[in-house]
Amino acid sequence: MNGVAGVRLVCTDLDGTLLDAAGTVGPATRAALAEADRRGLPVAYVTGRPLRDALGAVHDHGFRGLVVCSNGAVTAEASTGRVLERRGFTAGDAARLLARLRARVPGVVLGVDTVRGLWLEPGFAELVPDCWTHTAVPDAVAALAADDPPVKVLAVHAGLPAAPLGDLLVRPGDAVEATRSTPHFVEISPRGVDKGASLRRLAGHYGVPVTATAAVGDMPNDLPMLRAAGLAAAVANAHPEVLAAADLVLPANDQEGVARLVEAICAGLPAPAARPTR
Repeated sequence: MNGVAGVRLVCTDLDGTLLDAAGTVGPATRAALAEADRRGLPVAYVTGRPLRDALGAVHDHGFRGLVVCSNGAVTAEASTGRVLERRGFTAGDAARLLARLRARVPGVVLGVDTVRGLWLEPGFAELVPDCWTHTAVPDAVAALAADDPPVKVLAVHAGLPAAPLGDLLVRPGDAVEATRSTPHFVEISPRGVDKGASLRRLAGHYGVPVTATAAVGDMPNDLPMLRAAGLAAAVANAHPEVLAAADLVLPANDQEGVARLVEAICAGLPAPAARPTR
């Protein structure tokens, strides 16, 4: 596989990328991750999922690395769930943002994602297929708390898909940025909190040059990560914008494309040292 020589860190999205359509990790991927662990190749998960949802997915296959959640806002140890870093809004900034979004697009339905939970206004779940476990609140402002401030704000509209809705809600002068991981809703984070910044921090954590990183994704919220990485890879089922940004197109998630990338990188690494016998 061309372009994998020199890669020393892999950052991969979960849904639609590492996980198959059933939301699980296939046998080839499990084997590739185990081989990466044996050869000392760090693999990190960088997902739009909140921490509580991401941990369920990673515990299923015993992943022991770092998981970056909520599009870069929360970094945690997968094995313990311990939060290492949180980057998001203050409660006050979130309150002002919610008011601004509501004024800009009448009829917008809002939600607030925190480390502890997800809080959605009435009607949100009906507009998002397979909506997540959440607490219903009459107004997203009611979910704001100083000791558990939002890591991102969510927005959906009955008459607008995610892409045009994001353009209407967020303007160039705002100190926030909008992205999307599905066609249905918008995810809003403070400026500078994205998957690309996460990849750069992960590279620093592992002592790896950014040029020696590979990133894999499938949706527009993965674009900052792909643009930051030394090698940008997309699974074949990826959004057209992601395919256009990729240096390498892997088999689709249901064909375990991420496993093929990890296998190719491992093939170029030194074999693990034999354990001494007694």
